[in-house]
Parts: sequence; structure tokens; C-alpha cells
Amino acid sequence: MTDFTELKTRQRAMWALGEYDRIADGLTVSTDQTLRVAAVRQGEKVLDLATGTGVTAIAARERGARVTGADLTPELLAVARDRARAAGFDDIEFLEADAEALPFADASFDVVLSTCGHMFAPDQPRVAAELGRVTRPGGRVVFLAWTPEGGIGQWFRITNAHVPPPPGLASPFNWGNPEQVRTLLGSAFAEISFTQGDCPQFGDSPESIWELFSTRYGPTIRALGSLEGPAREAFRRDMLAFLAGYRAADGKVRWGREYLITRAIRA
Repeated sequence: MTDFTELKTRQRAMWALGEYDRIADGLTVSTDQTLRVAAVRQGEKVLDLATGTGVTAIAARERGARVTGADLTPELLAVARDRARAAGFDDIEFLEADAEALPFADASFDVVLSTCGHMFAPDQPRVAAELGRVTRPGGRVVFLAWTPEGGIGQWFRITNAHVPPPPGLASPFNWGNPEQVRTLLGSAFAEISFTQGDCPQFGDSPESIWELFSTRYGPTIRALGSLEGPAREAFRRDMLAFLAGYRAADGKVRWGREYLITRAIRA
């Protein structure tokens, strides 16, 4: 069994870089659709797994649920608590927790949600097992993941060409592939269904989007920090060329970020 402890320590530090809440603010469309698919009801006990800055947790609480948010990165949780407090929801519980070893009893939740955060945990079978363990029989698991062929998938493909990921690591975009999702969830879940969507990032130019992600988005900040001189400029150049492919007739950019929402019932 592979020990991912060191990798997860690096991931925790990576997601603390920049200002992820600036990125999360652009995901409202995808969060709203995830909540519609989940059909969260008043009084249900909900876990938002890999909650990040708490956007999905707060949206679930607005629908009357009793909400817990869990994330590996304490810096993101601090932002989530501030956002929840500002929204008037001091009763959301935010906990530092590993998606591969959740600190909850079996069958603790009616609904488990995740909007793309869970997909970056390295041990995907363990995450799937934990999803099954903490969801009550008949409960719902609903998660969003970026698709391999979509805009975020291509962003990471370019990043990995310049800064290769650790060898042997499963692609996080497996969670955006229906066939892979069915394999991961296995017999613990039934009635697995999929909904597709797009959450575009708009910008005045390729440079404006690059500026946002290269200074606010942890994975891109970390990749840039590992490069110097011509290698760093080559990375930037390739990203700008990629984003230029989404330029509209008026010169502005509508970068498509396609995603897959999975809904499954705990068997």
C-alpha cells in the first residue's frame, strides 16, 4: 500500500498558496447545479467534503441542512469560517480532515457533497470507500469533478508537461470520467447518474485570466515557483496560447470549464 503522507503534506501547503477564495467565487454556477442535483432538503445532515473556502457548505446551509465542512487545509478552513459567519451561519461545523480517513462514524450523513476538491486526494479507492462508509443506506453522494477533456483538464495537461506530477499517481480527472467513477464507487452505490455542465471563466484577455490563476490558484503558483528563466516563460507562453483559443470576436475570453456531476445512492 502506497504511503501518501508526504504528498498530502505538500498538497496542503499548495492549496494554502494564493487566494483560493478568488477562484472559488467564479464557481457559483457549478455549485448551484450540484445543489440542484443533490436536492438537499430541510433538516438533512450534510457533509461537504474538501470544502475549501466553504462555498458549497454555505449553499447547503442556505437550503436548511445541518452542515459539516471538512478539508485538509487549515488556511482554507479559516476563510470558510469567516465566510459562513458573514452569511449568518455560525452553526456550520468546519473540521480539518483527510478525505481518505474521515473522522466520522459509519452512516453519519444523509448527503455527502463535493465540488471538485475530493478529486485531488491521491488514494482514489480510499476516498470512494470513505464516501460509502459515512453515507447512510439510501443516502446520496453528489460530487462535481472537472472532465479530462475540458478546459481545466487541458490546463493541468499543459501544467504537467512543464512540471510532471509524481510518477504512478492516478489522474484526478478519473472522477470526471463516468466509466472510472462507476469502477471507483463499485457495489457500494446504486442508481449512479451523471449530469454535465460548463462553468466558464470570463476575462478581458488571455493575460487577465493568466494573471488571476498564476497569482491566486495554488497548483499554478506552485508550478511556476518550480521553474526559472526560459522554462518559466515557456509555461506562461503555452498557457496564453491555450487561453487565446477561447477568444471571442470582441477579443474577450470565455474559457470553458466543463464538469461532470455524479449522483449515487448508497446501497
